[in-house]
Amino acid sequence: MAWRTILIQNAAKLALAKGQLQISTESGDFTLPLEDIAVLILESPQITLSSSLLSACQDNGIGVVTCGETHMPNGLLLPFHEHSRQTRVGMIQINWSEALQKRLWQKAVIAKITNQAECLKTARGEESARRLFALASKVNSGDPENIEAQAARDYWPKLFGPDFRRHGPDAINAALNYGYAILRAFIARSQVAYGLLPCFGFHHASELNAFNLTDDVMEVLRPSVDWHVFQFVKANQFSFEEAPLSIEHRQRLAKIGTIRALYSGQIHTVTTLADKLAEGLVAAIESKSSALFLTPEFYISEDDMD
Repeated sequence: MAWRTILIQNAAKLALAKGQLQISTESGDFTLPLEDIAVLILESPQITLSSSLLSACQDNGIGVVTCGETHMPNGLLLPFHEHSRQTRVGMIQINWSEALQKRLWQKAVIAKITNQAECLKTARGEESARRLFALASKVNSGDPENIEAQAARDYWPKLFGPDFRRHGPDAINAALNYGYAILRAFIARSQVAYGLLPCFGFHHASELNAFNLTDDVMEVLRPSVDWHVFQFVKANQFSFEEAPLSIEHRQRLAKIGTIRALYSGQIHTVTTLADKLAEGLVAAIESKSSALFLTPEFYISEDDMD
């Protein structure tokens, strides 16, 4: 099972060598089994790679993330028709009922707000999370009252302070965006592997977005990324001033695949959770029952509290 996230930050030549990824740098040559790699992040503009390697990455279900001049993720390459029943699953997906879509979004929003509350409780204390727990219990099918937005207005200033504004130009937002982009790659990769069409979401529906379904599902795991960014803030590593992310911060954020959460009473990493979320969503669509779409719960170990 693929589990590794490979981040290439410096000049390198990537090639396919005897069925493995070969990385050639000034320090020497390194090889890694393709079957171990879940996501490959290409951060440096001085990386060259062969088309045979790209093809092999797709054959092995590897999500390839590209980055722009500011080292922020700007693209994602996924396998094409990897699932043996892609057409069948896709047809069921695009014909799902509006009622099922609304129930799935309800579950996603409840899980997201509950996990935000758990994140806030762990970071700032139980009292700070009280309103979010209450809001999670008020989410109806399709979230017509937009409880998700109400929760966000309460969540962000309590987690990062009253001066924080989501989508601002500061380092905190840059770190969140970087982490979410890597999380998106894991979720999208698993959806394709299970025959789902990432462009058709049960809530997000932008014609300009090829990952509407991915953005729907990843909502439930965003608070786990938030927690790790909060650790930077807690350590006084970030401010509200605009600043590029350091190499070290990007390295830590690239390890999103190792973030853990509870799923059906067991602890799993994001790498495994992405597969379980995709599998559960297919089961829910096939059975026309949102009950089969199980969502993960925020989890922090004692080691993560240090």
